[in-house]
Amino acid sequence: MGFWSDWQAARDRRRRVAIYLSHVLRDPDPAHLRWLSELTGEASRAGRELAFVRRAVGLIVADRDALDDRTAADVAHQLAPMIASEARQNAEAGREWNARWRAYTAALAVRGSTDVPAARLARVLLEGAGASNPSFDDLQRATEVVHQHRGGLNEALRAAFGDAALPEDVRPSALRH
Repeated sequence: MGFWSDWQAARDRRRRVAIYLSHVLRDPDPAHLRWLSELTGEASRAGRELAFVRRAVGLIVADRDALDDRTAADVAHQLAPMIASEARQNAEAGREWNARWRAYTAALAVRGSTDVPAARLARVLLEGAGASNPSFDDLQRATEVVHQHRGGLNEALRAAFGDAALPEDVRPSALRH
């Protein structure tokens, strides 16, 4: 590949990442915000945590489900200036995102838990929103929120980057050789 085609490929990846990030950075679903605000009594904290969980799930989806290994790095690279801008405007918001991101990744990394990963992420969501001792129903609802984010962001990732596909004459098992 020459310089021109490399440049075009990089530009195309940036465009696809921007499309995906437009889904990651959407405002929280009003129904989710209403539910979490009623649960915690803190609408602004609930809204912030719903944005954080969507960001975290968006990064996780890009890392785990993308066809190209570069996608997660590209997504993180384009998200970083937005996070840096938030941190410049409000240093506490930057520290808070970093702490929440560490909590989400730590919850995902837990091994040997009986909880499914979405439930572990849901616990982090609820704790971050101020519901440290949630009921079973609240945990179920938060897990559904995480599942909805993951499903929607998976669809957005596929829409932006395409589906995996093989030519009809190639069996998936043939790729192992």
